[in-house]
Amino acid sequence: MVKMRTKTTLPDGTRTMNDDEICAKVLGVKSGYIKGCGFGPRPPPSSTSRSSLDEMSEKNKELEDKLEETQDTIKAQQEKIDAQNVLIQELQEQGKKFEQFMATFMNQQASS
Repeated sequence: MVKMRTKTTLPDGTRTMNDDEICAKVLGVKSGYIKGCGFGPRPPPSSTSRSSLDEMSEKNKELEDKLEETQDTIKAQQEKIDAQNVLIQELQEQGKKFEQFMATFMNQQASS
């Protein structure tokens, strides 16, 4: 690293590579380092985040159950709406028949 530092330093004292770049070139770059924090610190072990993963899985399961319950409620309500629409259609048909009956009855009353 010292040789590379010497090679990358120009006669006027400016350097063409900084220390992090020299380290990366000499040692190579490994995944797992925290980006932007240099070559020292590493991310915490994944075991510490295991509990939060379990919590998220539990919450996900609760949300899936709630979604299924809501979908069942929607299905039941849609079935009720469909049944009411059939009843409305039947009542409208009966209303039309009643109007026809009344018109016929009125015509017979007028002609008598």
